[in-house]
Amino acid sequence: MSRDRRAVSVAFLAFGSVMGSWVPRLPALKDHLHLSDGQVGYALVAFAVGAVVGAAIARLVLGRGAKGWVRGGTVALGVSLFGPALVGSFPQLFISLVLLGGCAGFIDMLENAQAAELERTAGRPLINGFHGYWSLGAFLGALVAGGAAFAGVSLLPQFALAAVLAVAGSAFFLSELPDTRAGASREAPGGAGRLWMTGFVIAVAAISLCAVLVEGGGADWSALYLREFSHTDPGVAAGGFAAFALAATLVRFRADLLTAQTSPAAVARLGGLTAALGLALAIAVPALPGAVAGFALVGIGSAVLVPLAFSAGANLGASGTALTVVLAAGYLGSVAGPAMIGTSADHLGLRVALGIPLVAAVLVVALAGRLNRGPAEDQAGPTV
Repeated sequence: MSRDRRAVSVAFLAFGSVMGSWVPRLPALKDHLHLSDGQVGYALVAFAVGAVVGAAIARLVLGRGAKGWVRGGTVALGVSLFGPALVGSFPQLFISLVLLGGCAGFIDMLENAQAAELERTAGRPLINGFHGYWSLGAFLGALVAGGAAFAGVSLLPQFALAAVLAVAGSAFFLSELPDTRAGASREAPGGAGRLWMTGFVIAVAAISLCAVLVEGGGADWSALYLREFSHTDPGVAAGGFAAFALAATLVRFRADLLTAQTSPAAVARLGGLTAALGLALAIAVPALPGAVAGFALVGIGSAVLVPLAFSAGANLGASGTALTVVLAAGYLGSVAGPAMIGTSADHLGLRVALGIPLVAAVLVVALAGRLNRGPAEDQAGPTV
């Protein structure tokens, strides 16, 4: 592995470890602050709103080179992880998650731009492998979070350990990051730039939005779902997120080979079908074995969806604008998903609310064919 690929991989790993450290502790935050499911949903909305703002800011600084911004953003992400551990009320939690989300969205945009640049240089699919390192980090973070929850360790020491390990452990490698400054350099054939932005990019953005709804449905709510419906202790409940993250990790490290042998559309379609099956299983069989197996299937299926959408977005146009649109659509899913799932859970129950990401998975299957099509095909009209 080249030094720049290794550096970007470590950046994704550090990012994922921070995310995996706090999501499985949502039950602890819920209990500590006496939150309803709806408030948990709005707390996740706060994270997503911050992420949208962070991604937009990253687009503005990308032209100055991503290297220094990713290094600084990783430090900021670690520092912002302290926020949720120190809050004493829902408004404070809301603000802390806006800041955490802002840091996450900022480096998410930049790291995906770097990954897409390396993928274009190599001339073969690499994006799922980079996201595999994110999932590996999330899995390791979830393991530590589950152990801390099982042992009754409070949030502050666990989050502090996660932040220090992510920042200090990645510092040496991040010095070798590529200094990416823009997206793909190719122009839309035949002057179809406007049609491309209104047709192809919108379709890819819709896939991104639905993919995040599916992934969030499995990742963000798994621990709460297992605790409430499988009646497990907090440590075991965190295993739902760990199963999700482990499944996603294993798939992402092999998905690039499958994409190279088939097509992005075929892989996305298979992923959407698998995720839909997993959500249906978790809803139908909320007992521990069925629910964990269901969330693992969601991890397997959803693992390929976001990377494929981001890769498609990063390779559109002469700048990072299309990637920003696709990322923003994904974070819109992060905004809408928790609010819809949380509110539905308050009124109809969490089992019914998980029908929302199930519908999103079905929509991904319907839209997946767009990942194989470019602007010229949009200009010519639909194909079978």
